[in-house]
Amino acid sequence: MANIDRIVRVQIALRTASITGQAFSDLMLYGQFQSTNLVEIITDPDELLEDYGVQPGDPIYRAASAVFSQIPRINRLFIGRDTTGGTSGDVAANLAAIAAESNEWYGSCDTAHDEARAVAMAEWTEAHEKLFLTVLSQANNASLPAATDTTSTAALLKNGQFFRTAWWYHPDPLQFPDAALAARMFTRYPGQETWANQRLNAVTPTRLSETLYNNITNKNGNTFEPFRNIAITQNGKVAGGEWIDVIRFRDWLCEEIKVRLFSQLVDNRNPYTDPGIATFRSRLIEALDFGVRRGGIAPPELDEEGNLIPSYTTSVPLSATISPNQKASRVLQDIYFTARIAGAIHAVEIQGTLTYETLPVAEAA
Repeated sequence: MANIDRIVRVQIALRTASITGQAFSDLMLYGQFQSTNLVEIITDPDELLEDYGVQPGDPIYRAASAVFSQIPRINRLFIGRDTTGGTSGDVAANLAAIAAESNEWYGSCDTAHDEARAVAMAEWTEAHEKLFLTVLSQANNASLPAATDTTSTAALLKNGQFFRTAWWYHPDPLQFPDAALAARMFTRYPGQETWANQRLNAVTPTRLSETLYNNITNKNGNTFEPFRNIAITQNGKVAGGEWIDVIRFRDWLCEEIKVRLFSQLVDNRNPYTDPGIATFRSRLIEALDFGVRRGGIAPPELDEEGNLIPSYTTSVPLSATISPNQKASRVLQDIYFTARIAGAIHAVEIQGTLTYETLPVAEAA
């Protein structure tokens, strides 16, 4: 029998495969447990007791309990096995081995809250585009003024300009405001959170004098303090001085742009012409518009004179301005954008006046 393909030939290519993107909502607790693997995933803290030889008083169990006590909270929790034996010099190799086994997690907490290895963990994290969250408990972190302190762990993290490490002061190293807050913030998309003014469950707040609070925040540290009948987090910065939410949103936006432009390159021929260059500008704009919708980039606004202030600006080169040598390399350069960060309000100042004088009649709206 004759094959119908002689008359009508149909071929359908599948373009449904997606590019794997980095997630920014998974947390890894770094600590000691029994397993043949370096990384496990749990959905309940009691799994540590039942399957991994952990005791109720162990730091990793207490940290996991704080994570799963939050409302809302993340649905799963990575646990990374500490094989250093307490040696800070082995931390980088241990973390690298953990990441090689599973690199899906974005934030990490050292459940031992070991200040002797905090800088080593910060150094590794800085080079691997993740977040390191920890608690500092030694008194010098809070008692020494920032202007004269060069020896505390807090001072070392600040002076080291670590923009991917955030720390909270708590005199009890078995309290976990770092893990608890990450569990809450990672339920929100990057651009939709602020790490200040947040309530936490299963964490004891610390009462601080204004002097101690200033010493901590002047070193870009964070606190969890009682205010009247509730306790909330304060500051929300990384050790390098930037806001934690800005670092997380920047990482997300970089990934979003990379994935969208990579998808444009795969299985396509993009000519080195103005229309071809415009295609990549369109993919960039798609990512920036998504950043506006997620809340990290400010929406368009008006100035005092009613002029429109855009959320962002972009620029790409004209094909005619690019040298033949550059075109021969098949690498497109000189694509730029500037975007306005939406930010967040952490405090409010109001000035008012009480008077016996008659006030002017308000104009109708």
